Amino acid sequence: MLWPQSSYVERGLSLSRMIWKMKLPGRENKTAVVVGTITDDVRVQEVPKLKVCALRVGSRARSRVLKAGKILTVDQLALDSPKGCGTVLLSGPRKATPHSHTKSYVRSKGRKFEHARGRRASRGYRN
Repeated sequence: MLWPQSSYVERGLSLSRMIWKMKLPGRENKTAVVVGTITDDVRVQEVPKLKVCALRVGSRARSRVLKAGKILTVDQLALDSPKGCGTVLLSGPRKATPHSHTKSYVRSKGRKFEHARGRRASRGYRN
């Protein structure tokens, strides 16, 4: 399985976001693959049964996932599904999208300068 090498992929993923992504239709009984860290989220009351593969898992997140499901290492995942069948690749938040608090370096701060396409519904689309 190829690991994408970009900055958003290596960002951490909270337990609640991973659970929400794995509850989407068609993802039951699949392995969640996270190229980064899984962190605990105290807002989650109960963790459903999950099969997770990650580079790093926080200690509290690890204990909570292991109570309900299973955590694999990358080499265990390679033996389990060599072609990546039955896996879902999850990634952290991308840079420079709304609510991510990152700003691009631009010459002017007007509404027409890198504030329009992808950020306003009236200018093409909005993420």
